[in-house]
Amino acid sequence: MKSIYADLSLLITTIVWGTGFPGMVYALESGMNISFILLIRFTVASLILFAVFSRQVFRMKKREFMRGAVAGIFLFLAFFIQTVGLQFTTPSNNAFITATYVIMVPFMSWLLFRRRPRRKFFILPFVTFLGVAILTYKPGLGFHFTIGDTFTLVCAAFFALHVAYLDKVSKDTDTGVLTFAQLSTAAVLSLLYFLSVDYGQAGVSINWSQGLIWTVYLGVFATFLAYFLQTFAQKHTTSTKTAIILSCESLFGSLFSVLLGLEPFTIFLVMGGTVILSSVVISEVRLPQKRRFGAGKEEYIA
Repeated sequence: MKSIYADLSLLITTIVWGTGFPGMVYALESGMNISFILLIRFTVASLILFAVFSRQVFRMKKREFMRGAVAGIFLFLAFFIQTVGLQFTTPSNNAFITATYVIMVPFMSWLLFRRRPRRKFFILPFVTFLGVAILTYKPGLGFHFTIGDTFTLVCAAFFALHVAYLDKVSKDTDTGVLTFAQLSTAAVLSLLYFLSVDYGQAGVSINWSQGLIWTVYLGVFATFLAYFLQTFAQKHTTSTKTAIILSCESLFGSLFSVLLGLEPFTIFLVMGGTVILSSVVISEVRLPQKRRFGAGKEEYIA
């Protein structure tokens, strides 16, 4: 039952994250700068987590905090760079290119924990790049890979680092403590960046009613709820299921973006998104392989 609850938790996380892409667009359109949006988003989520898990937080060990802090650094960098990219590309491109982090996770695990990827992972990045190329094709302009798409690709690398690291440390760390530590770290980093870089621009021509509604929504649902559910799920399901289900975030992000009229529906969006999602699913599915042991004897292995 825990496995079923974990998979349902990941599905809910994916749908909520899908709404986060248009949510960030609306927050940016309100006139808020990136660090201020992230500051509200991560602070709201951290305060809720503290209220819910205050006992565990007060008993938090140094090792647990350090694990969460490292994850929080990866998370802040991923979201900050992703939001920068969103200013220069479409929500669908931002969503689908972000999904390429799944292809990167095995390489990040190799980098961090010396787990060498399976052979197919050395081919899939080329398939994924084909999908990105189709996704960024503009009739009359050809392949139009923007600076926003580049930023999004970099953000995917940091999301991959976050997932690979969280998969390693979440198994024996309290869910509430680990989630609080990483989100509060991201909130502190957002505050530091805001005070040192963006403070002078705060409050200039901001539509507060629109901005606060969406940043609070992002904090409560797309951050607190989503990351708590993800951290819980990764304790009770496999990394394969986690990656496949979470990759559908890009599908929901694109769907909500089109339905809300933030961008047009195009055949290149469908084709490019399909190629990227296919490479993500292939990366996590293991087909049986046949081995022979003498005449007439064979065995299927995963």
